[in-house]
Amino acid sequence: MNEINTDVFAREIVSQSIDAIVVLDTDSKILFSNLALQSLTGFSKEELDQKTFSFLFPPNEKGEQNSIETFVSSKDSHYIAGFLKELELVTKPKGTIPVEIRAFTIRNEDQMFYAAIIRDVRERRRLEEQKNVLINSLKRLAYMDELTMLPNRRSFAETLQKTVATVKRRNRESVLAVLDIDHFKVINDTYGHDIGDLVLKKMANIFVDCLREEDTVGRIGGEEFGCILPDTTTEGASIVLDRLRESVASHRFFIFDNYYLNITLSIGFTKVHPIQKPEEILKLADIALYQAKNHGRNQIQVYPV
Repeated sequence: MNEINTDVFAREIVSQSIDAIVVLDTDSKILFSNLALQSLTGFSKEELDQKTFSFLFPPNEKGEQNSIETFVSSKDSHYIAGFLKELELVTKPKGTIPVEIRAFTIRNEDQMFYAAIIRDVRERRRLEEQKNVLINSLKRLAYMDELTMLPNRRSFAETLQKTVATVKRRNRESVLAVLDIDHFKVINDTYGHDIGDLVLKKMANIFVDCLREEDTVGRIGGEEFGCILPDTTTEGASIVLDRLRESVASHRFFIFDNYYLNITLSIGFTKVHPIQKPEEILKLADIALYQAKNHGRNQIQVYPV
């Protein structure tokens, strides 16, 4: 059986390692760097030799200087070769890249050295960012109506709950309105659901354009929308909502070619009472909406009617 020369094996493993490896003396001066470190930083072996640890890892934004000793594991460490820490590694193109460092000590008779294994974590960071973007997108979808890009019923209900709490805490008036597209079923049955969807999307745009930034409008049903007007009296709400109704009535909804539709809204609204539950307030606004429908549509009713 062939004898294994451990020194040769060790040198070859270090040389071929995909992780960057650096060895420093107790003055934090670089004594050895492998090919992976040279490739990662863009510096040659000669450029790295005798440079200090701070050459690779300069002071952070607070001006705090990194020291190799601070990354060396204690006896209580759970890692055999130091504990993990993420840092920014300097490269020759004058940029930095995120890396993960694991440092440890090496003893040779009465001499001590520091060594560090440095791993490029750019790909991991990229995947983490992609994952976070995906999670945030899914969260938005959970609270957003996919067709109109307005808050969905769930999101709108949470906003209404917060509005009730604010009215109770600050004793300031707010209004809840329910808006319903008149004869929307006829539009769907006559022109198809694709045209119905176009109407809903355009309607959402009109609502957003007519309302204040602090107002909330959401899609709470098929052709039904909810609107929360914070810090607004019933008199003020009546003016705002009537202006909204007129904007819809005067808009020509494009269907196809040179064909347009005139569409109207029925609106019911009520004052937000701090002693009522959100679903109770919504029910009162719905009662006012039904009255608007029963009185000929394209109008506004307030509860109590």
